[in-house]
Amino acid sequence: MKLLNIQKKKSENNRQYTYRVLKENIMNLNLKPGEGISEIELANILNVSRTPIREAISTLKAKNLVKVIPQKGTFIAKIDFSFVEEAFFMRNILEREVLRLACENFSLEALTKLEKNIHFQEFQAKFEENQDELFNLDNEFHKIIYEDVNKKRVWDIIQQMNSHYNRIRLLDVIEKVNLEKTLAQHQKIIDVIKNKDFDSIDEIVSTHLSNFKNKIPYFKEIHPDFFI
Repeated sequence: MKLLNIQKKKSENNRQYTYRVLKENIMNLNLKPGEGISEIELANILNVSRTPIREAISTLKAKNLVKVIPQKGTFIAKIDFSFVEEAFFMRNILEREVLRLACENFSLEALTKLEKNIHFQEFQAKFEENQDELFNLDNEFHKIIYEDVNKKRVWDIIQQMNSHYNRIRLLDVIEKVNLEKTLAQHQKIIDVIKNKDFDSIDEIVSTHLSNFKNKIPYFKEIHPDFFI
C-alpha cells in the first residue's frame, strides 16, 4: 500500500493526521473502492499507533467511506449509486437557487475569481493534465459562487454528502470523457451570472450536473470492481 500526502502538518495531532491522510487517499482514488486496508500496515506507514488508525476507520465507516466486514477485514467502500443519486438530487435543487441568488447580486471580486479559476482549468487541461488539480479547481469554481451569495455553510453540508458522488466525478475527470464540455459549461455559468440570465439557469444546471450520468455504464465497464 502506498499513501499520498503523508506529510504531517504542524497543527495536526495523530488522530487528525491519520483521518486526513486516509480520507484524502480515498477521495483521490489512490485507495481504490473495494480495496482492503490493514491497521498494522497503516500504522507502520504513518508511524502512529493503532489507536488513531482505529478511530479514523470508525469515523470513515460512519461516513460510509469504509466498510468493516467481520471475519474478513476492512475495505474501502465501493461507490454506492443510492448515495450518488441523493447527492445529485440535493445539488440539482440547491445549485439552481444559488445561481438565482448570484444573478440577483454577485460581486465583481467573485466574478474575477471565477474567470481566473476557469483560466487555470483551461491551462491544466491543455498543458499539465493534473487531474487532481482539475478536480479541485472544479470544486473551487462552485464554492466561490456559494460563498459570494452567503451560502458557505450550505456548501460545507453538500461536501459532507458528496463523498460517493465526488468519486464518480473524479473518475470523470481522470477519464477525460466530459472535460471540454465541463469547461464550456463553466463559462456558460459565468455568462449567466454576468448577464443575469435567469431563463438559462435550469438548463445549465441540469446539463452540467448530469454530465457524468450518461457515462456511468462506461465507468462500470472499465472499473467493474469500484461499484456496488
